[in-house]
Formats: sequence, structure tokens, C-alpha cells
Amino acid sequence: MEQIAITRTVTVAAGPFAAGHLGELTRLVPFEMVDDVLAATRRTQRRVRLLPARVVVYLLLAGCLFADC
Repeated sequence: MEQIAITRTVTVAAGPFAAGHLGELTRLVPFEMVDDVLAATRRTQRRVRLLPARVVVYLLLAGCLFADC
């Protein structure tokens, strides 16, 4: 019987934008997906500020998930 393993490679940001800095939510919603949505809605930023657009998206998602807390 032949076994097949499905693997996928996910690119993780480094430095202050690393997955650990944004929490486990980045494992479920990769930052590439967030960047694609920001680009599709034309909401990408022109320069990196203290609170980048990508981080705001994760903050909004976390707020929705933990609204009852």
C-alpha cells in the first residue's frame, strides 16, 4: 500500500513581524493571505508605520474571535 504525504511550505515573516509576535492566528490566516486581501481592496500602506495594516487586520480578527471575553 502506497502512502502519500501532503506537505506545504508557508513563508513566515522575520523580526518584529514574526509569527510569534502576532500570535497563533498567523498560522490559521497566513500573512500572504492578508496581504492579498489588502492588495485586492487597495488598502495597502505606502510606508510601514507603528501599526502596519497587516497587524490591524489580525487585531480585528482577534477582536471578533474574542468578543465575549
